[in-house]
Amino acid sequence: MTTPPPPFETLKHLADNTDASERAKEVGVALNAVPELQKWLRQLRQEAVLELRADGLSHAEVGKLIGTSRARAQQIAEGRTTGRRAVEEGPQEGSNPGA
Repeated sequence: MTTPPPPFETLKHLADNTDASERAKEVGVALNAVPELQKWLRQLRQEAVLELRADGLSHAEVGKLIGTSRARAQQIAEGRTTGRRAVEEGPQEGSNPGA
């Protein structure tokens, strides 16, 4: 793959470095930052969902708008993760697992 998937086109410069050792180091730094990037992206998504909820939309309406189910929209709003991440990360900040 020579072109990164959208919206990560700005990372294409990593593939353009002709020095293999420098390229490997730069890509390694980027890979090591992926978990923090995912955390940040999840926070941005949660904030957006909460904003939509504050605007009066139901979880079902939010789910439809963002292309997911009502239940998943509610989980996002509550800061809950699903699947393997939930096991690896444990409860998210601001989540209320007993609710």
